[in-house]
Amino acid sequence: MVNNYSLPNPLELVQNENNNNNEIAKAGALPNPLTINDNENNNVDKSWMTALEKPPPDSIHAVYKNAAVASDHSICSEIGRNILSAGGNAIDSAIATLIGIGVVNPQSSGIGGSTIMTIYDASTKKAFSIDARGTAPSAANSTMFIGKPENAVLGWKASVIPGEIHGFWTAFKKFGSGRISWKEIFEPSIKLARSGFPVSTSLALVLKQKEADILADEHMRKEFTNPKTGQLFEDGEIMKRETLANTLELIANAEDPIKLFYQDGIIAKTIVKEFQQNGGIITEEDLANFKSIITDNPLESALSPESNLVMCGPPPPSSFAITSAIVGVISEFYNEKQNNIDKLDDTKIYHRLIEAQKFAFSYRTNFADPIFVKSALELSKNMTKPEFTKWIASKIPEVSQPLSYYNSDLTAAPESHGTSHVSVLDAEGNAVSATTTINLLLGSKRISPTLGIIWNNLMDDFSTPGQPNAFGFPPSEANFIEPGKRPLSAMAPTIVYNKNDGKVKMVVGGSGGSRIISAVAQTIIRSQIFHQNIKEAVDAPRFHNQFIPNITEYETTVPASVIESLESQYLQTFTPIPIQESVIQAITVEDDGLIHANSDFRRRTAANPAGY
Repeated sequence: MVNNYSLPNPLELVQNENNNNNEIAKAGALPNPLTINDNENNNVDKSWMTALEKPPPDSIHAVYKNAAVASDHSICSEIGRNILSAGGNAIDSAIATLIGIGVVNPQSSGIGGSTIMTIYDASTKKAFSIDARGTAPSAANSTMFIGKPENAVLGWKASVIPGEIHGFWTAFKKFGSGRISWKEIFEPSIKLARSGFPVSTSLALVLKQKEADILADEHMRKEFTNPKTGQLFEDGEIMKRETLANTLELIANAEDPIKLFYQDGIIAKTIVKEFQQNGGIITEEDLANFKSIITDNPLESALSPESNLVMCGPPPPSSFAITSAIVGVISEFYNEKQNNIDKLDDTKIYHRLIEAQKFAFSYRTNFADPIFVKSALELSKNMTKPEFTKWIASKIPEVSQPLSYYNSDLTAAPESHGTSHVSVLDAEGNAVSATTTINLLLGSKRISPTLGIIWNNLMDDFSTPGQPNAFGFPPSEANFIEPGKRPLSAMAPTIVYNKNDGKVKMVVGGSGGSRIISAVAQTIIRSQIFHQNIKEAVDAPRFHNQFIPNITEYETTVPASVIESLESQYLQTFTPIPIQESVIQAITVEDDGLIHANSDFRRRTAANPAGY
């Protein structure tokens, strides 16, 4: 058992770029983790990796020569592929795919929500990010949900300003190919919404789960009731969204979609009228003041200390820096230039992974909209620095420790919820990793009767003073509600590229709330450090520890012998789940130039990649 100690303030690292790595590791230093029992035989069942290589029946390992799209629904992946084959680039394709996702996955996405994108421009060999995460209305305040937490999740007060259309138009104008029109991007989804689509298993399960909320609102009831049966739509039945199709058509034909949706256009006027009639607080000024944020220099971090590969992703309120820190810590132990795949049967890897998650997640409580909390940006920059990950790696304990070992700040970030993700790589080498959300399943459980848009409940992603989380930990002050502020997000849309030749190596992201962070990190680790193929990396069972509570969730496909070893030898504490609610969409480019793609089987939807 090692002694307790405090971490250095990561903010100090950005203020002193010339920190000596050895000096950073001195205080409270452990023995070199690389020398602790590295070669021991943990005496666990080593057949589990072979068993995991058997593909689930609904998960395809796709290989393409030129381009690929991986999304949460096969129909939408094909929409994105068709845009690419018609001459569009990765941005055109991603927008078209995301619009389709909003039609067929109304439980998690849509133009009533928000999106964050990471973009890689092959012509300039530069990464960018676009933050179109919705903002709190001007009438919002930090105490508005005290004693009324239900209002943050259900009803018209639960919505932030929907940012998705603003983000799409911003991305299209700045990064689109110019070979595909705005209207052409929308046309497949308009047709899909108007003619109908088969209800997925995932959507049918959500409708059953949220039946009481749906039936309690006349407009939600109308949207999700099959007119032929009089019952909520079931798996495989054909659902139409004709009102939404009309709205998408208006947007597609608009010369200026921002004016239409956010300023004094008919959609903007309708949004404000309906919110005010139903007790919401979104105003004309709130819509007009919304802006997407383009970051020309998003966060970047080396995959490993000597790697040519760079991970890039958005700054806060995104949680990309948490993901990159987990990857960075593991890379301190395992050289990605070596053949590491045989090491995956060593239980110590999973102990280190869990400990890296605890350290990284412990700082998330300080993440927030950097416009309001400037230290959040400085913190995120430090967490992508090699000095930080090297320091954390030196502190990985031999056995699990109390929470105070990892961080003295025991405030909690809010629990994040479901989303959808799209990954695209085009034939020119451009890439997009984009995550979209309306937050909780079916968002606020409110739909515009005139527009067919399901509204988000992203106000629930803020923290509220005096409302501890389910485990009794106080809320994060950095994430309290303020007018115009963006709530904290678990989104971690990531692109990995080679800094020497400028070519994309991996496009990855996920859905599933706070589990996005750990799931994306584990997929990158397995693919890029341990050199599993992309299907193996996505299929493999996952571990998730978000610091609070200090208990690790694991999928029951992990052999009992591995869990027993982690409990007895490393004193880890676990809770099992059959399938984690995290869904990864991933693309890799292998050394032979072929593009590999996989859509996570965990979505419980016919979700396959598409490409050519």
